[in-house]
Amino acid sequence: MLTEIRSRATGWIAWFIVILITIPFALWGINSYFEGADAITVATVNGEDIDQQTYRYALEDRRARVNRLFGSNVDPNLANSPEFKKSVVNGLIDQVLLSADADVRGYRISNEQLNQFIQSAPQFQREGKFAPDLYESSVRTQGFQLADFERRLRQQHIVDQIRIGFTDSEFVTDTDLNSLLRLVLQRREFDYTMIRPQQFAEQIEITDADIEKQYQEHPELYQQPEKIKVQYVRLAVAELANGITPREDELRQAYESGQARYQAPEQRRVSHILIAVKQDADEETAKAALEEAVSLTEQARSGVDFEKLAKQHSDDPGSASKGGDLGVIAKGVMVKPFEDAAYQLQEGEISDPVKTRFGYHVIKITELVPELVKPFAEIRAQIELAERKRLAEVQFIEHAETFRNLVYEQPDSLEPVAEELGLPLQTSDWFSLGSGTGIAENRRIRDAAFGDDVFIEGLNSETIELDVNTLVALRKLETRPAAQIPLAEVRDQIEETLKQERARERVAQLGRELLDKLKQGGRWDALIQEHGLEVAQSSQARFEQTSIPSREVIEAVFKSQRPKVGEPVYGGVNTATGDYALFQLRNVEDGDPAKADKEDLDRYRSVLSRRRGYDYFLSYQNGLRTAAEIKIFQDQL
Repeated sequence: MLTEIRSRATGWIAWFIVILITIPFALWGINSYFEGADAITVATVNGEDIDQQTYRYALEDRRARVNRLFGSNVDPNLANSPEFKKSVVNGLIDQVLLSADADVRGYRISNEQLNQFIQSAPQFQREGKFAPDLYESSVRTQGFQLADFERRLRQQHIVDQIRIGFTDSEFVTDTDLNSLLRLVLQRREFDYTMIRPQQFAEQIEITDADIEKQYQEHPELYQQPEKIKVQYVRLAVAELANGITPREDELRQAYESGQARYQAPEQRRVSHILIAVKQDADEETAKAALEEAVSLTEQARSGVDFEKLAKQHSDDPGSASKGGDLGVIAKGVMVKPFEDAAYQLQEGEISDPVKTRFGYHVIKITELVPELVKPFAEIRAQIELAERKRLAEVQFIEHAETFRNLVYEQPDSLEPVAEELGLPLQTSDWFSLGSGTGIAENRRIRDAAFGDDVFIEGLNSETIELDVNTLVALRKLETRPAAQIPLAEVRDQIEETLKQERARERVAQLGRELLDKLKQGGRWDALIQEHGLEVAQSSQARFEQTSIPSREVIEAVFKSQRPKVGEPVYGGVNTATGDYALFQLRNVEDGDPAKADKEDLDRYRSVLSRRRGYDYFLSYQNGLRTAAEIKIFQDQL
């Protein structure tokens, strides 16, 4: 559309358009032209608007989190469903209500606390330390200004204060816990058998007429999906790093400024004699141990062989046989009093007796291993790799905004951004919305390619953030419409599908027939034998037990009513694999809270407490919603 206007906007038409644009500039100024337009509102909460931009950010964030969590298992249409969009806007409504109530109640997050949250976040750290440049680039590549991001983060932590107040303050009585334990530790004895489709596979015949009918009646199942091939440009730290060659003086400077990372700290080879004393020993015992340690110190200093003394007198069985040798130690390995004394000695020196929780130690330094700084030549390649990455991250931050702007401002081509930043224009293979290879393996790439802007309008996509270090934009090159696959190519597939469907139908039918006979007084053993079924060994299982092959079986067993003595309860359930599970429940034994170990007690008390706290928090949220005046504009979602 813009291209068409541009091609026709010549002569008097062009002047007419210019005059129309000039009038509002002259009357209200250029700022009001951009700022005067009302933001689109998706919902109002007690008179406060939630604008479409905020909603779009939240929608994209939720979609990204779902994709990270479930990967390729996500339904492609999930994020576009009305239910998904409504859940996002409801989340924003809850956020507004909670923030307003938090403000009334005086909840606050100080600047110091906010800084701590940011600096401790792993995604903003490099080599274990907060990296301001990484923080800024991460925030900006998400489309936020720093002030907006920090405002949202502050608001989220304030809301978290309220939530934690509910979820972490609930308590559970012993009576509550015992009631839960009787259920979760309950055991049920049952037998079960699986009726499987394979038992009927050989008996089922599929005719050509069956295949033709399935193909004609369900053409949607045998479609080659529409496909697209795209041109794309990618800004990535990894690729920028490949094109960077740091100067030698830059590598030397990085080596000098980061020497702490390239050095091995001083170490010491230590021997000791331990005179063991228990921490609760009486004064007389402790005094005798100290006197023995003092005597051994004097002997060692006078020239008596330290190794011999250690073998004869040390109470440390691990080192005594080796003459007291503990090997080479570094700081942080030994208990602090021992370490402090050892690092005050020179090679060959012997300490006064040192008291630790193990007793008294006589320490000797047998060898000093001085601090070692790795030479530049040895680690030059490592430094170059780190420096290339650092420079690439700086370059990425500098280019990211230009990348976004050019992709948006020049919607008819990716060449301007490629030329400006020196990035190659690349071409994908053919891919569909459901699957792809190469760059199209990423769900977000496929979603963007089949979005209206790219697929229908033929414009550039929005800038897509694949991760904090990679930005991509794409545009359509070619498309292939959906088409029905010829019958010859799917004949075998249809035949196998029909066989499986009919085998499952027979399995379910037989299962229901056997269950009816059992409920009418039929004998379990006789029916099993008659139909050649195999019975799993009698199980006494807890609900949490995972050794049962099918989860549907254990769930059905534990939903069944308690059997009377000598009268099993029968049941059956279809499984996701097409099997039919038939079972007889023979006995139910409630759990005994007295037999629960401490780990179970702590775990279930925590589960019950958090569940109750969460329920109270939901009730609190619902109360806020009930009292609020809320309006959602569905047509803007």
